[in-house]
Amino acid sequence: MKSLLQCLLLVVWVAATPVSPAKASAPPAGSPPTEPKQVLLKEGVKNAYPHWSRDGSRILFQSNRTGKWQLYVMNADGSHEVQLTRDDANNDRADWSPDDRTIAFVSDRDGNEEIYVMGADGSGARNLSRHPASDIHPYWSPDGRAILFNSTRDVERYQIYEVHPDGTGLRRLVVSDDDDTCARVSPAGDRILYLTNLTGGADDVIVRDRDGSHPRNITSDPPADGWPTWTPDGRHIVFASRRGRAFALFVMNPDGSQARPITDPPAPYFDGRPSVSRDGKRIVFNRESGDTIGILTVELR
Repeated sequence: MKSLLQCLLLVVWVAATPVSPAKASAPPAGSPPTEPKQVLLKEGVKNAYPHWSRDGSRILFQSNRTGKWQLYVMNADGSHEVQLTRDDANNDRADWSPDDRTIAFVSDRDGNEEIYVMGADGSGARNLSRHPASDIHPYWSPDGRAILFNSTRDVERYQIYEVHPDGTGLRRLVVSDDDDTCARVSPAGDRILYLTNLTGGADDVIVRDRDGSHPRNITSDPPADGWPTWTPDGRHIVFASRRGRAFALFVMNPDGSQARPITDPPAPYFDGRPSVSRDGKRIVFNRESGDTIGILTVELR
C-alpha cells in the first residue's frame, strides 16, 4: 500500500459558484524567504495536509494523535479545534468543496482506500469510488462540479480520474507509464496540474490541458519536486522542491520559469503540502521532521 502521506513518490517524508480571488504576486527576484508563523506543533504528532477554508478563517487538516488518521478543523490561529471523524479507520487527505459545505477525503473504513464525501460537520459520509483498488488524493475542481483523484484501478500505478460529487461521470483523464498524483484543475478550468513520478525516477510537475492532452513537464530537473498547487488567480504555481539543502516551498510561473523560494526550513526540518488562501496572500503548509509534522502559515509576496 502506498504511503498515507503520498504526493512525493520517491521521498519518505454539490456544485458551487467559484470565488473571484485577488491576484497573487510572486516574490520579486532576489527576495529572501519570509518568516513563517507556527499554528500547530505537537512533538511526536503528525498534523498534515492543511487546507484553507473559503474565507481563510479556518484550516482543515488530518492528525494521527488518536493512533489513526482523523480529520479536524481549527481556526486560522490554531484555536478551537473540532474533530470531524471518529472511528477505527484512517480518514485523511481531505479537501473542502469551493463553498465549504462538503469535504472529500480518503478512508479505509471499507477495507481499502476509497474516496468519500461528507458534510463539513462530518455528517453523512458516503463512498464515491467503491472499488478494490487504491483511490487517493481527492481535489475539487474550482466550479465544484468534479473531484479529481488518483487510482490504481486500471494499472498498478496511480493514474488521474475525475468523478462528479454524486458518484456519476467517472472517467480517466491521464494514461501514462508513470505514477501521477495530486491533480488540480486550474482556476480558469482549462488545465490540470499534478505531480508525476517518471519511470526514469524523477519527481516532476506536469501541466496538461483539462481533458488530459498535451502534457508539459515544467520542472524537468534532477531535484525532486512535490505537492504542486495553483495560486487562485492561476498566474503562479506553489510547490515544494529539494533544490537546496532540504525540501522548501517555491513559487514559479505556470511554464516553470522564475522559480523563487518562499521558505527556508532550518535543519532537520523540511516543508511541503502547501495550500494557498483564496485571496492569494497566505500559504498554510507542513514543516516536518521525523514523527513530528507541524502546521505553519507564511505570506505569499
